[in-house]
Amino acid sequence: MSKRKSSIITAGLLASALFAASPALMASNSTGKHGGGHHGNQRDMTEMCEDMREGKGRFDQAERQAEMAERQEAMAERLKLTDKQREIWNEIHEENRQKHEKRMKKMQDKMKKRCDNLKK
Repeated sequence: MSKRKSSIITAGLLASALFAASPALMASNSTGKHGGGHHGNQRDMTEMCEDMREGKGRFDQAERQAEMAERQEAMAERLKLTDKQREIWNEIHEENRQKHEKRMKKMQDKMKKRCDNLKK
């Protein structure tokens, strides 16, 4: 086999080995900001249920709405919207907020059921 062919084969094998190993490295069960994926332990669920009951952390609706309004206002400023455009912008975001509240209500009901089952 020529030197060129063996170099290409070696490079291909190395590249495929790195490519095959990369998902395994990326899929580590780390506990980051969002809790470490789908395989959280019982303690994490208990903490989340407590946060939900107390309305803190991810479940602090007032804080989340304030952050969202701030981001929307900053974006509207960057876009340099006119008064008419700003009115339409606000209507769109109000509609989206209402849709989001409906989805959140369903998710909170599911979460309450999970937390109630956790107590048993």
